[in-house]
Order: sequence, then structure tokens, then C-alpha cells
Amino acid sequence: MRRAFYRLILLLLMSTVHVPAARADPFAAGLRAYAAHNYVLSAEIFLPLAEQGDARAQTYLGVMYLRGQGVPQNFQVAAYWLHLASEAGLPAAQYFLGLMYDKGQGVAQDFVLAHAWLNLAVAHAGPSLRSRWVLIRDAVASKMSEWQLAEARRLAYEWRPETPPFAQWLLIDPTLAPWLLIDPTR
Repeated sequence: MRRAFYRLILLLLMSTVHVPAARADPFAAGLRAYAAHNYVLSAEIFLPLAEQGDARAQTYLGVMYLRGQGVPQNFQVAAYWLHLASEAGLPAAQYFLGLMYDKGQGVAQDFVLAHAWLNLAVAHAGPSLRSRWVLIRDAVASKMSEWQLAEARRLAYEWRPETPPFAQWLLIDPTLAPWLLIDPTR
């Protein structure tokens, strides 16, 4: 009897608390805005999340600065956000950061770091992205000496995320990770 009473009280308390969906999951709201090509709104939503350490939001914000979507194009700012997310272990961020090192956008051109980040991205990419990312990684490798390639592989092998990813299972299967809406081929 007492247990049923406590359940009733709990249900009443829970029914009085109403959190709007946008406030309950701001990342999902930013993701919807991004998917709808409302990049200005998406950036406004992702910025506070990125500042609070959300690596997913950091990845989106980094790509938005890289492409000039909803924010002024700024390679240095893009590299900053993508580096933070890459250190947290997000393959999409690692991929884009690797591209930036390959091209010298916002960072000094460095094929060793480019290959290392691309190698990490490939290692954790889902099947739908892996084959495309391998081509890019191998294209960078073709510009490198044997010593540089060995150093890049060593860096990738010894790398460990600074903080554990928010959900390891999302890094394995991109179909379970809707935030991978970022098209890496663009």
C-alpha cells in the first residue's frame, strides 16, 4: 500500500514537470537546424554546447567555420574546435582536422599530423565512410617519405583520447550516430 502511494506521488511530481523538447536536448535542436540548412541558428545552438565541452557540437561548429556556414569562414577557429573534438575521439572531427593539416588551412601544413589524424578517423569510421576516408588517407601517404609515414603511424598508434567519448557505440556505427550528417566529401 505504501509503495503504491509513493509511486502515485512520483507520477504526480513527474507529470507537473514539463520540459520543452528544444530545451531538453539542445544538441538535437542544433542538429535539426543544421539538417534544415539553417546554419545561423545551428551555430547559435552549438556554440554554448561546444564551449561546455560537447565534442559533437565542437565538430559541427568546426566544420561550419571551415565551410563558412552560418559563421564567417575562419580556418583558425575551425582548427581550434576540430582539435578539441578530435582529442575527445570523434572520427568526423579527426577526419576534417586531418584534411586541414594536409592543406595547411588554419594550421601549418604537416603531412605527418594529417596522416595520423586521418588514420585515427579511418580506424573508428563506420563502414559507409571508411572506404572514402581510406582513399584520402592514402593520398596523403603518397606525399610522404617512409620515415614520415612511420612517424604518423606511431603517433596514431600511441594516441589516446583526452576524455572518453560521450558514447563509444556511436563511434562504431554511423547509422546510430545521426550527427554524422556532415558530408565529409564536401
